[in-house]
Amino acid sequence: MSQMAYRRVELELDKSKLSDRELLVISEIGSDMIDSASKFVDYMSDVFGFSKSSVWYTLNRLKERGLLDFASRLEVGKPLMLTGSGRQRMSAYAQERHARGPSIYSEIQAPAAVSRR
Repeated sequence: MSQMAYRRVELELDKSKLSDRELLVISEIGSDMIDSASKFVDYMSDVFGFSKSSVWYTLNRLKERGLLDFASRLEVGKPLMLTGSGRQRMSAYAQERHARGPSIYSEIQAPAAVSRR
């Protein structure tokens, strides 16, 4: 394989990798009734403590990568939603997570789920 073709494959693999924050944003989209990007930014800021500018940066990055879509300043009424590629990526992530077993977060939350006798 030529060096240029190898580099192209490397770039495609890098594009498919998502940061923890990007994965969190994708997993939170559609998990509730928030339908606009601005309301979603407020939600992520309130619930997770992220700055609004960092959430906007993440949303715009995911939009550029074709994983989600939402209204720009010139578009009105377009809902925040995952694209087909975004749904595929989320599905693949869910399968990877299931194959790895319980996460640290679920282990931390497990004691709180124990019923009282």
